[in-house]
Amino acid sequence: MRAEQPDVRARIDAVWDRLSPAERRVAAVVRHDPELLLVGTSGRLAAESGTSKATVSRLVRSLGFQDAAEARQNLMTARGTGLPWVAEDAAHVDQRVVESRNLDAGFASLARADRPRLARRIIRAHRVLVVGERAAHAVALQLRAQLAQVRGDVRVGPAPGQRLGEEIADLDRRDLVVIVTVRRHAAGVDRLVRYCSGTGADVVVLGDPTAAVIAAPAATTILVPVDAPAAFDSMAAMFAVVAAIANDVYEASGPAGRARVDGVARAYDALSELADV
Repeated sequence: MRAEQPDVRARIDAVWDRLSPAERRVAAVVRHDPELLLVGTSGRLAAESGTSKATVSRLVRSLGFQDAAEARQNLMTARGTGLPWVAEDAAHVDQRVVESRNLDAGFASLARADRPRLARRIIRAHRVLVVGERAAHAVALQLRAQLAQVRGDVRVGPAPGQRLGEEIADLDRRDLVVIVTVRRHAAGVDRLVRYCSGTGADVVVLGDPTAAVIAAPAATTILVPVDAPAAFDSMAAMFAVVAAIANDVYEASGPAGRARVDGVARAYDALSELADV
């Protein structure tokens, strides 16, 4: 009698530790709902997981199938035997373990960037421009919001209705630029790093490990993993590093920074901008 073949979820569990981060994103989507592998195209799976059709093909082979057709046949056989396919929690790998690794790696990279000196550079810069597009935009907004509590003239780009050209046209060696970028990087971010570095500005790249090559011309690179056991990247460690940078700047700013924070608080009160809760 032919041995029963393991179902696709069991196959994913068996090879999970050997999968690349991109393959894990596809695998998490499939594990959550195997029906997608049966009725969906490779393009749809790639779109659902934020990867590529090539990644979907690699995962299929990693699971022991020759191609997608064999994988679909396996699923049809499993369904024919009555195997339940209820969608389940995709986070079958403990999220806390993954986040802990992300945090450890991110803070180690921040330490290598010389945190006290980085804080002083941010304080002394004539202007600070924080740039982030796509998923990185939320991180850039958070960093700008926190730095603006401590020092003036902190901008975020691109501003609504603007392109990056307006933001970087007048950069010079007195300015500091933080470029935030995470995988599936916006087109042209490598040119942006080179351009800003060429102006003489102090350039810091804050990204995930796939940004290492992009960041080569920058004065400082901070790499924070955004790995997650589920389909979408986790930005938790990235936001934690942003908070650490902002707190370093606050501590290094001394009386001037505290006066700035107090002034912002008084302006909030004068305008009644914050809820009294």
